[in-house]
Amino acid sequence: MIVKSGGMGLRKLTVNSFAIIDHLTVQFNEGFSVITGETGAGKSIIIDALNLTLGEKAMPSMIRAGADRADIECVFTGIPSDHPVNQFIRSNNIPVNADELILKRELNGNGRSKAWINGNSCPINVLKSAGDLLVDLHGQHDHQSLLREDNHIDFLDIYGEYDSLLDDVRESYRVLRQLIERHKLLIEKRTINREKRELWEFQLKEINKVDPVENEYEELVKEKKLLDNAEKIHLLSEELTNSLYESDENTLYREVLEVIRKLGTLNSIDPEFTDELKRFEEIKYTIQELSRHLSEFNRRIQFDPNRAESVNQRLFALQQLIKKYGSDVAGVIQYRTQLEENLNEDDGLDRQIEDMEKEIIRAKEHYIKAAVLLSRARKETAHRFEREIVSLLSTLGIDGSRFEVSIEGVESEQGWVTINEKQIHCDESGIDRIVFKIATNPGEPLRPLAEIVSGGEVSRLMLAMKSILAGKDHIPVVIFDEIDTGISGKVAQIVGRHLKNLSTLHQVICITHLPQIAGLGNHHYRVYKETSDGRSRTKIDLLTNDERVDEIAGLIGGSTIPDITRKQAQDLLKN
Repeated sequence: MIVKSGGMGLRKLTVNSFAIIDHLTVQFNEGFSVITGETGAGKSIIIDALNLTLGEKAMPSMIRAGADRADIECVFTGIPSDHPVNQFIRSNNIPVNADELILKRELNGNGRSKAWINGNSCPINVLKSAGDLLVDLHGQHDHQSLLREDNHIDFLDIYGEYDSLLDDVRESYRVLRQLIERHKLLIEKRTINREKRELWEFQLKEINKVDPVENEYEELVKEKKLLDNAEKIHLLSEELTNSLYESDENTLYREVLEVIRKLGTLNSIDPEFTDELKRFEEIKYTIQELSRHLSEFNRRIQFDPNRAESVNQRLFALQQLIKKYGSDVAGVIQYRTQLEENLNEDDGLDRQIEDMEKEIIRAKEHYIKAAVLLSRARKETAHRFEREIVSLLSTLGIDGSRFEVSIEGVESEQGWVTINEKQIHCDESGIDRIVFKIATNPGEPLRPLAEIVSGGEVSRLMLAMKSILAGKDHIPVVIFDEIDTGISGKVAQIVGRHLKNLSTLHQVICITHLPQIAGLGNHHYRVYKETSDGRSRTKIDLLTNDERVDEIAGLIGGSTIPDITRKQAQDLLKN
């Protein structure tokens, strides 16, 4: 499916105290923008500053002399809510703005740097991942996705447009991984259970031998206290009974009766003491009840040496269990239940593992089938991809080149697929490892891209790829730094046309020295150095049409611009 960039793109770059830039703000527009300027004016410095906000490595030497820090900010607009970069930002708990996406980087003199996305502090690696989803920057800098071999499989898959096959492989891999993890956990559990089974059986036997009962311990402690104090209880209760009611001598009961008698006499003379008389009548009955209760309690408490020994032994047995298996009897009982569950569960683990292994076999078969179908589709796609790349490279000035998509499996002892009697590594992308190889000159052997291509060559190779993949990926901004290295004339015109066409689907920014490319831009920026107070500063201006004529004429003829050169510049802009 072709995806147009629409209004997506880099809208503003602000740079402060970076290299020879004092302060600089650039407003970018949609379409094809070209940047020109004399060598050493600072074009690459602007790209370096942009790189910093995309998460690339920072060094203290990048800070402008005399400043204690540098900061750079990029503002992107038109990024849909469901764009991969916004999905990634949300996954890192960073709010998404409806109108714009802001990346910011600050570099301090102590070598430390800070990063922000939409005003929220974030790790540098998060900033870099977000930057990779927004900008493809190609040329003589590190931010080159084409040179990272891990990305080659994505380039081919975007070109192939076999999303249903990719989805099937990813989903079957996810299911298989979950089954394997669950199987691993079951195996570990069974191993642990078997190692502990003998211990668990011993512990359960020990607990069952005592057979603790809920609340038993507290009752035994209470009984032990009574038994240990039986003699004291008997003596005290007997003394109390005698002093209250049953002694032949003077008792509290008799004294209360005497008080009642005398109060009754007083009250018969004057009923002033009626209430007190009633209370003493109640005390009389209370003494009688207490005396009966003490007598009954005394009869019930009998010291039994055998029972005392039995209680002590039972308490000791419970205390030993509590010491080993719980904080109290309830904890011991709970632990016994857990032991029973563990032993019962262990009996069913073999069956669970057996069933899980059958599921894994079925899931592996499904994954292998899906991965093999995807691999075949990739190999068929690779031939078309190779032909298109070689054809485009020829038009872009790299004649006689050869390009190959190497697709092979990576041997792994943990692989789930066997090819030519070798176990092959598998993951959510399938069973293939894809590496792009190229020979840019006839007679040279094919080698991985990173080993042989120059900055200009990798830019043109990326231009060829972007032209083939135009609209199929979701990266809104493509930047080419000096893509014109080593080309001129007709080839330069062809490169410019490809860039122009690419800008209908992406925002394209190109640093160039060639008038043929500069004349095709929708927008033209000039970078220059300005010296004041003994210091140089990099500046950038968006040129008017007349200013473009002068700039392009300068690219054609140098510092002296005759009328014929100016006419050539005007023709380039018209055409």
